[in-house]
Amino acid sequence: MRRSRVLVVVLAALALLVPGLSSASAAPAAPPPPRAPEIGIVTPVVWATPWKADTVQVFGTYRCWGGESIHLWVSVKQGGPDPTAEGSSSTVAAWYDTNVSQDVEVRCNGRWQSKLVDLGRAPADFTGRPLGYLQNGRAWLQFCLVAGEEPGGLLASKNRWVQVVGTGRR
Repeated sequence: MRRSRVLVVVLAALALLVPGLSSASAAPAAPPPPRAPEIGIVTPVVWATPWKADTVQVFGTYRCWGGESIHLWVSVKQGGPDPTAEGSSSTVAAWYDTNVSQDVEVRCNGRWQSKLVDLGRAPADFTGRPLGYLQNGRAWLQFCLVAGEEPGGLLASKNRWVQVVGTGRR
């Protein structure tokens, strides 16, 4: 009789240790919470070449998870009273971005991605006012991961003052 009690206790203890038999392992695990996209390094230089005045390049890193509608938007503005201000596209002297170049491919696999991004020159602002070309010197850069095409879809961004080099213009 004593052996059968010991056997029952041992079997009950084993049943709790075997996956699928305990009540704790019966419930499926909840998926991990989604992680927010991140912007890593954004170089302090915008590269231009004098023979390609309508494009410049910027280097940055990012990572994101899933999200087929996520795209990269990069912008560099120069001149005007304050290129960092909201709506400054209507006051700057020059504006280049990925909406012009369409260089927006993004890989969202949870790994850090390095991207040399081509930016195209906007010939005019939203009102039709003509815009010029970037010149060597200081400019305002925005490097952003955005969801969808709607305003307010900003997921991650890094903004900073950068140096434009290689334009042949001062």
